[in-house]
Amino acid sequence: MAEPPFALFITAEDGDLDYINDSLTRSWRGNEKAAWNLWLATNNYDEAPKERLAEGTQAPVSSYTSPWAGKTLDECAHWLQDAGERVKLHRKFFAAMDQYSREDDTILICRIGSTGPSDPMTLQYYPVETEFVVAELISGGDARFDERLQNYQRSRMMDGKPDRSKGKPIE
Repeated sequence: MAEPPFALFITAEDGDLDYINDSLTRSWRGNEKAAWNLWLATNNYDEAPKERLAEGTQAPVSSYTSPWAGKTLDECAHWLQDAGERVKLHRKFFAAMDQYSREDDTILICRIGSTGPSDPMTLQYYPVETEFVVAELISGGDARFDERLQNYQRSRMMDGKPDRSKGKPIE
């Protein structure tokens, strides 16, 4: 694993432990069982990985109450950006389980960015099937994110389904 783990924020208010464990396991299997690449986010930097090549959270987790339930994805992104150098988590991309994750069997892939060094932070995201979230995060990058965001938005528009993404591809 060349990249540090990706934070997984649980913002859903109904994020029960069985579902979280199932999602962690399925995302690990979807990545060919290569590594546990998602770190189940707490709000304590001391609990975050401190080594670049550390693995994320391994299921099953025996207890977890999300401090992020009911919070916004912007709050999650700011927490991640404010982590000191000691914390070894991916800083540009993270994952989140929101109020639609269980219903749609998806996890959001989120990208933190800005258009310039003095510009405010921007946050973009789109949902992917739970099994594929880790594979998409580790094979991503900005161009691939833009392409997948745009494809997701087009497919939702064509199918007449609600668009659960935010943002537009960088032009």
